Amino acid sequence: MDAKYIAFDTIEELDQAADVIVIGSPIKDFEDREHMAQYFEDGMIQDFYTMTELRIEKVIKQPDGIDIGEMMELIEPLSIIEESGNQKTKIIMDDYRELKKGSRYILFLKDNTFGQYSIINMNNGKFNLDNTDDSDMPMGQQDLAFKTSLKNQVLRKYDLY
Repeated sequence: MDAKYIAFDTIEELDQAADVIVIGSPIKDFEDREHMAQYFEDGMIQDFYTMTELRIEKVIKQPDGIDIGEMMELIEPLSIIEESGNQKTKIIMDDYRELKKGSRYILFLKDNTFGQYSIINMNNGKFNLDNTDDSDMPMGQQDLAFKTSLKNQVLRKYDLY
């Protein structure tokens, strides 16, 4: 599904927009996470997301008065829904690719009105640091060049080489 979101082209913009920046790893496989979907009265999907638990390795940025701790939960813009006949279908926003269990990421997160955090900038708000998630890098030449450039900015700014 298509989504409307604010896109950030530089690490400075991404850093300013994020409420929280962490390095962490998901602790469950995607299929085992909490998948949420809300429906309109006519049965059409209104909203969907997945709650992903992270083991936090390092907190780079957090709001004053908030202690992120060793674990946190975040929202990813995709889910698994169960359709008629118990058929499971994965639904995603704007080709977002889920975080992989055990892979190490730097994540740029924003607080929503319910006190939950979600990844901003879609796939360009998460960067796999240990090269264990091949799906983190896009396939298209232009998208790959952009994400590679943004990832290099992230690695330099936070000294993650």
